[in-house]
Amino acid sequence: MIISTIIILSSVSLNAEKNFLKTGNIIYVDVDGGADYKKIQDAINNASNGDTIFVFNGIYCEENLTINKSINLIGENKYFTIIDGCRGNNTVNIMSENVILSGFTVTNSSKKNWFLAGVRLTGSNNKIYGNIIENNQLGIFGMAVTYISVYDNIFYNDGIIFSLYDENYRIPYDDKYFVHNINNNTVNGKKIYYYLNENDIVVPNDAGQLIAINCCGLEIKNLKLSNSDFPVILVNCKNSKIEKSEIKNNDGIVWLIHSRRNIISRCEISNNFEGIVLDTESMFNTVAFNNIRNNRYCGIIIEDKSNFNIIYRNNFIGNNQIAPILSAAFIECFKNIWKKNFWDRGKILPKIIFGYNDNKKIKWINFDWTPALLPNIV
Repeated sequence: MIISTIIILSSVSLNAEKNFLKTGNIIYVDVDGGADYKKIQDAINNASNGDTIFVFNGIYCEENLTINKSINLIGENKYFTIIDGCRGNNTVNIMSENVILSGFTVTNSSKKNWFLAGVRLTGSNNKIYGNIIENNQLGIFGMAVTYISVYDNIFYNDGIIFSLYDENYRIPYDDKYFVHNINNNTVNGKKIYYYLNENDIVVPNDAGQLIAINCCGLEIKNLKLSNSDFPVILVNCKNSKIEKSEIKNNDGIVWLIHSRRNIISRCEISNNFEGIVLDTESMFNTVAFNNIRNNRYCGIIIEDKSNFNIIYRNNFIGNNQIAPILSAAFIECFKNIWKKNFWDRGKILPKIIFGYNDNKKIKWINFDWTPALLPNIV
């Protein structure tokens, strides 16, 4: 009778959600036993397309939980139904289309690789909503996916990233990989703002992460962005300004992709994975009067035909402690101007900036011909 009651109550909870598919069976998982399976992966392996897997409260230590079928994976309660990746790999790896993931805490992906995530997406047309996603290398990471819905999620020390890159390869730019349905998410109690095809927007100062696609004239000013993944992502944006903001302690970078005539100025960009990346034909941008300090790798990288940018009067201090000579670099691009930047200490002689090809071999050099003797006033 008790088991029947639980199943009935669970069915009522599931029926309240109008978004999940109703064509298949309902499979139950309980780590303590008494259900169809004790492990989520076993339930997935034995499910069919269109099935719903309902997971009761508990801690499920399942490294790289792989979803390779069009199913609905629904947790009983997002605060108490926990998928723990045990620091082994991705936590949840969604490879199929038409998947729903809802009602979980997703945590503890491995941090051995920059591209590992709490929720990794390589399948399109999926929905991730009503979850807590926390303390992974990256929160949600999508590679070459389209029509993803991400809403009503709570992130801690994580964020949302859609990318052209994976660990060992990249794909050609197409803005369709960044156009998704993203709304009503937070990171560390602050809002994740996602703008698509907007003009002349002033980004509110309660932002915890900003993603902007095909926008013009954004004003990103006086923000404090920390303990997220990629705090600012601008894709195909122009004539926008990132000013007077603190961008610290993030697992990623300030990332401009195929974006032109933007200005990054008077910001404190420190203790991130990297500082700034101008990527994929990001041209005619200006990076000036910033403190770019103590980022784990490069303070700035300019790459993939991102030409004619100006890097002027910044302070590059303490970036890439392993190889300080690589505090700035460029890859497969030309005619960028470096001028009057401060490079860890005052320099009389020109500062060399090394350029690489796609095989990571030095092929070119640029110069900051007039490096600063003293730190620039920001």
